[in-house]
Amino acid sequence: MLIQDYYIIKDSTPVHNATVFHIHLNENSTVYQGHFPEKPVSPGVCNIQMIKECAENLCKKELRISNLRLCRLTTLITPQTHPDLDVTIQLDETTNGIYKLQALIKKEEEICMELKAELTIEK
Repeated sequence: MLIQDYYIIKDSTPVHNATVFHIHLNENSTVYQGHFPEKPVSPGVCNIQMIKECAENLCKKELRISNLRLCRLTTLITPQTHPDLDVTIQLDETTNGIYKLQALIKKEEEICMELKAELTIEK
């Protein structure tokens, strides 16, 4: 889990049919030692994991990404320029136990990443 070092959830707010997680990136995370020293950039895969962990927080279950339908990185995220982010999660469970996820990572009104995926319960 990345939550222990990469980011913290400051709080979360329900908004319509979604939940917004207010996140703070840890600029001293070990992730940035290799990505990249002195010019840290948040890896897309870490942001995907952060979204998954927020979804797990919502449904209180361990999940696995089974289908990544869309992953659009639109703005470079760094802990220096984007230390505080909003992660908006819309998570809908289908009748066959698959969770449909739509997520946005935003800094203020700027969309940094968009993700659509299907998740299943980790066995």
